[in-house]
Amino acid sequence: MPIVAISREMGSGGYEIGAAVAKALNFEYVNRQILLQAAHAHGVPEATLVDLVERQPSFWESFDDQRRRYLTVLEAAYYAFAERGNLVTASRSGPFFVRDVRHALKVRIMAPVEVRVRRVMAQERLDPKAATAKVRAYDREMSGRIDYLFEVDWTRPEHYDLVLNTSDDAWEFYTDLLVAAARHPRYQPTPASRQKVRDLSLAAQVRAAIVTDPGAQRLNVEVTAQAGRVVLRAIVFSPAVLEAAADVAKRVPGVASVSCETVEIPRVYPGPIM
Repeated sequence: MPIVAISREMGSGGYEIGAAVAKALNFEYVNRQILLQAAHAHGVPEATLVDLVERQPSFWESFDDQRRRYLTVLEAAYYAFAERGNLVTASRSGPFFVRDVRHALKVRIMAPVEVRVRRVMAQERLDPKAATAKVRAYDREMSGRIDYLFEVDWTRPEHYDLVLNTSDDAWEFYTDLLVAAARHPRYQPTPASRQKVRDLSLAAQVRAAIVTDPGAQRLNVEVTAQAGRVVLRAIVFSPAVLEAAADVAKRVPGVASVSCETVEIPRVYPGPIM
């Protein structure tokens, strides 16, 4: 049940290659469906999620708790797909969600700017100036977005197992290359790697449940999971503050137990003792 996680540039052909690879492998193919599932399962408007993943955040948005909640439900939706396996995803974030998953083939599909501009001109019937502006704006906004979400430079090759340059329009070759890589023994799941995905998915489902619960959503909680055992960590004024989040976590399917680790801070700073 390997996962092929593709990150693609505008005009690189990444969506088309992803769909072709999924068809050749008889895998599920997911791109925009991730947003739809997140919106449906957690009540978040699709338009809000699209804005979240496609626009560079402003300075103030980086501190927006509402946007953090939307990110969390998007992550939960992605892992829900990943847990099923036999999956090809084509999105900018996919390789970073599964960066610690051994059986995930992480791919970046790119092409020189002039090639991408030419393709965008043909696909969207734009003149060279408009197409160039669109590609440049996309690159700028995506760099800001991925840096905001994952604190990485998404263009650096070390974040991927394969970087594919599609400048030659050799679509059948690119598809065959990724199909062969996905079938390689290196990317076949093991019991440990399957459990890793299940743990990541359960932790994400718990986070999503917490951030969408009216009584717990304002608490910034770190969640980890291991074989159904969930640990919540947070800096709080009192251990009782974390109880609401723990109650929410216990209701998530697959959770066997919940434990809390807190770092308490005083409600009122008493000042220096003279």
